[in-house]
Amino acid sequence: MRVFIGTSGKSSTLNVYKELASSVATILARRRYKLVYGGGSQGMMGSIYMTYKYEGEKVKGFYDITEASKAEEVELDAVDVAPSTFERTKHLYMHADLIVVLPGGVGTMAELLSMIIEKQTKKDDKKIVLFNYNKFYDNLLYQIKDMIDEHFLEEDALQSFDIVTNINDFEGYVNKIMKEDE
Repeated sequence: MRVFIGTSGKSSTLNVYKELASSVATILARRRYKLVYGGGSQGMMGSIYMTYKYEGEKVKGFYDITEASKAEEVELDAVDVAPSTFERTKHLYMHADLIVVLPGGVGTMAELLSMIIEKQTKKDDKKIVLFNYNKFYDNLLYQIKDMIDEHFLEEDALQSFDIVTNINDFEGYVNKIMKEDE
């Protein structure tokens, strides 16, 4: 199984979020998920990368042409470079069996929304889990609900992804997926 974990690569990210990223990566790496990676060595992305390397699991990088130099910051098992951010996100989606979205900035939000659209378009059963840690994504969830209420989105838009709020729920979610795949 392969996982993409979307989150922030900013070095100024609070330590509590970096610890969350490391905990999520530990759970996944210990269950032998290979990492589909799109970041560098900083912030929450850096914590994920370092955790995966510590756990001895494989990491494949996907970058767009403008950020290809990030691949030089980390030691990857393989690297693909796409001509645009859109193509990069498409590759991340296609190569991951599970998508986990942690708190992050505009790039993380763009990846999340693009992956939800990709899932709805493809009508596949790929799992997307939004980690709503400390209610980080409450406003986004309210916005999606408003778009449904105003008929800009279909009623099933919120069913395109699952939501967890703490590390114990996340671990239970991953365990459930693994049992389903047996």
